[in-house]
Amino acid sequence: MGRGLLIALLAAVVLGTVAVSGAARTPGAGGGTPAPAAFRLSDGSAGCAFDGVRLACATSKGRGVVLEPDGNSHPAPRAVTWNNTTPVLRRAESWWHGGFSCHIEGDLVCERENGSISVGAGGIGGAASDSH
Repeated sequence: MGRGLLIALLAAVVLGTVAVSGAARTPGAGGGTPAPAAFRLSDGSAGCAFDGVRLACATSKGRGVVLEPDGNSHPAPRAVTWNNTTPVLRRAESWWHGGFSCHIEGDLVCERENGSISVGAGGIGGAASDSH
């Protein structure tokens, strides 16, 4: 009985290690383009949309800014939209994907590489990367 229990325990440890190490991968997971994502402030004054490559954020007045994968930012060429079904990013939460990350500091603040953008009731802001 002791030997059977020891073998079962060792098998569980080995299988657990294989699963955690990534050797037991789910087919199709990983690579490919990330799914689009969107979130907004609870008061509806600003929101962001991630298209799988870049992050675009805007105020409810329509002024927007885009954060590129290299950290550069520029005005949004088209409207960023959201509605009451768009998930709310709360003060104690953050959103991230790859090197992009967003959190609330009064306004929505998002960062990537050396650049950052902010959007909120007061308007938009962006700081382009120094990578030029």
